[in-house]
Amino acid sequence: MPGDRQMSGPTTTRRPLEFSVFFFSADAKTESGPKYCLMLEAARFCDDNGFSAVWTPERHFAAFGGLYPNPAITGAALAVATRRLKIRAGSVVLPLQNPLRVAEEWAVVDNLSEGRVGVSFASGWHVNDFVLAPTCYANRRDDMFRKVAIIQKLWRGEKVRLPNGAGTEIEVEVLPRPLQPELPTWITCQANESFAKAGELGHNVLTNFNFKKFLELEAKIRIYREAIRKHHGRWGHLTLMAHAYVGKDERSVLETAAPALRAYLHENLAIQQTNANLGRPTGPGNHDEVQLTEDDREFLVQRAASQFISESGFIGTKETCGESAARLYAVGVDEVACLIDFGIPLDETMRSLGRIAELSTRLRGEG
Repeated sequence: MPGDRQMSGPTTTRRPLEFSVFFFSADAKTESGPKYCLMLEAARFCDDNGFSAVWTPERHFAAFGGLYPNPAITGAALAVATRRLKIRAGSVVLPLQNPLRVAEEWAVVDNLSEGRVGVSFASGWHVNDFVLAPTCYANRRDDMFRKVAIIQKLWRGEKVRLPNGAGTEIEVEVLPRPLQPELPTWITCQANESFAKAGELGHNVLTNFNFKKFLELEAKIRIYREAIRKHHGRWGHLTLMAHAYVGKDERSVLETAAPALRAYLHENLAIQQTNANLGRPTGPGNHDEVQLTEDDREFLVQRAASQFISESGFIGTKETCGESAARLYAVGVDEVACLIDFGIPLDETMRSLGRIAELSTRLRGEG
């Protein structure tokens, strides 16, 4: 697994902090222009400038993330556009999928990339996504872990017995054979129980900084480290997705990142509110329905944008983001996955990536 080592302490024999790039655009409804230009251009830049990986998600039926319905497809494009970067899914919503198809698709990407893939698996959260697999919603967390085990077994070249169209059980295996003997596996975690379970099973962890306080993040990381040390005697690998923009000075950060964040967070708030109300009776008599006025939404977005810039993102100058990187590394983050496609123009996003590359080089030199 990436970053694994024998557990001896959080600051001994660790690799330097890694930086990767993460995509989760809220711009899927744009009808004109090349939709994947930033993804490909940024991936090529990262491939040449010391970044460790590129991540694409799985999202469905909404502008927020809707450019990415299948990370295996974007992963295949990225595999042939790069030479060195790890190609990762962040995340495959596994209860929506047949594990045989997931294993097959990522075996293809592993071959296209010459053995560079890794996959984070998620249980899913938005109820509308489950039109693809409605019976799996109620027990989606257990369904995810069951299917992860099947995928890992298939990846190793083992066969599984399943009924065919005539109801007869047959043995099936995955072709093409992947190049990596084991699939590098992350679990996308939010709840404490998921951090503990990922550590117990020996998986890596993908989490985010969205709306978390720093001490809350630190506590969750500690749960994961204690679990993986207890059950496997290893450090594991924890990836933190964070909205990222490194500006040339404080003024450019406020003028460039803040309005883009506010627009992006408006999209996020809309999908969160929709999900909260789905399945509830509607109408004036329903006091449980989440109802927000325009003033409510604006207040929440302004507060969230301020929190992202001050604490819950990787947003600032090279100096302030260097301080953030040191702080994250000290509490056990192994990799910062920089979410860059939240509305900043392409040219300025690329300049920000250049500053992140400079920061990464400096941090590696400082150890």
